[in-house]
This record gives sequence, structure tokens and C-alpha cells, in this order.
Amino acid sequence: MQDNNKPTAICNGELALRESAGQAVAIHDESVAHCPVAQRMLRHGSGEDGFPIAAVAVVANASGVARTASESVGSGLTTVKMFARHFDERTLSAVILTHLTLTEDMCNVARPMKPEALATLAKQISRMLLDDDMSWNFADIQIVMDRLASGEAGQVFGGLNAPMVTKAFTDYMAEKCEAYVAWREDEQKRNDNGFGAERSCTTAKAMERVKHAAAHDAYVKGKL
Repeated sequence: MQDNNKPTAICNGELALRESAGQAVAIHDESVAHCPVAQRMLRHGSGEDGFPIAAVAVVANASGVARTASESVGSGLTTVKMFARHFDERTLSAVILTHLTLTEDMCNVARPMKPEALATLAKQISRMLLDDDMSWNFADIQIVMDRLASGEAGQVFGGLNAPMVTKAFTDYMAEKCEAYVAWREDEQKRNDNGFGAERSCTTAKAMERVKHAAAHDAYVKGKL
């Protein structure tokens, strides 16, 4: 993955990129120490086949910032869409692939996925996050991976598979969508001093997605 730009700083929620010789992104040792994914990214090295140092910083700086969808909504972290614009979609897929391989290692699965299958799955997840109308960030990805590793999203000791991983992400999508609606309504109440303002287009779409997700869940469970 070649880094054609020279990223020089990471702001909360924004990548500051500017041409500047001799400057590099500052990565706090403490952030990397608490982020196994960033550690593994650094082991790949830099250059054409490695991760841009600024990309590692984005992942490291998101570690531990949010543990729930509600915390993620108001975190202001760099979104995956912003990340992909600066580092390209291939780099985003490589980060997700790093997450997947680390999750397999943590679970000590009996039947690891083939490297080609993992790479394909990482690309599919990357595209799904970029196509989604909610703002995904790296804390969200970490939350989903933690749920997979802990078994909360299904037992993975036999091995990960595409349907399991995809379902873990889509389930979280609905959860974050609901958290966003709640956060947006709280923000409107504060800004409008109690007077209800008309919902924004984004909030309205989010609420529709919550309704569809609830209806689908009820159908699957035989309640409809």
C-alpha cells in the first residue's frame, strides 16, 4: 500500500494532511501498547507493502475510546469513509483483515479461514461499511471484533466464517443506528430548549432503519 501523501497529524475526528518534508505523525507509545491491531500493523513495516504511519495512528488513537454504540456516536473519531478517502479503500480492507486475523489468533480457532477467503471477506466488509449511511469509525470495528472474540456474536472456536462476521456487523449497524437516533434527539432537545424541531433527513432515515431492523428481527423470531 503506497502512501502517496505525507500525512502529518491526526486531529480528533479529522485527518490533517499536508505536504511537509521531514515531518511524521506522532503516535503515542501508550496508544499503541493498548492496541494490538496497531501493533500488528506496525510489524508490517512502512513503504509500498506496509501501512502508512498515519493510518496506524488513526487505529491506535481510536483504541478504548468507545465501548458501546452510544459512546461511539458522540466520540468524534475519524470515520472509515474519511480514512478511505485519504488512504484508499485497499488500506481500509487491510486494516479489517488485520482485525480478522487477530480475532482468529485470540480465539485459537481449530479451522482458520484460508488467507484468500479472509482477504475477500475483509474487502466485502470494507465495502459494506463505506456504503452504509451511518458514520462508522474504528471504535465501531473494534467493538464488533471484541464481540466476535468473546463469543457474544456466536461461537467462533471452530473458525470464523463469512455469514457469522457479516451478521455481527449488520447487527451492530442496527444498534448504532438506534443509538444515533437517541443521541440526535437529545441534541435537538438541548439546542431547541425543549421545542421540537423538524427531524433532519439523516435522523429520519436512521429511524426508518431502526423500524426495518425491528420488523426483520420480529419476523425471524416468528413474532409476525
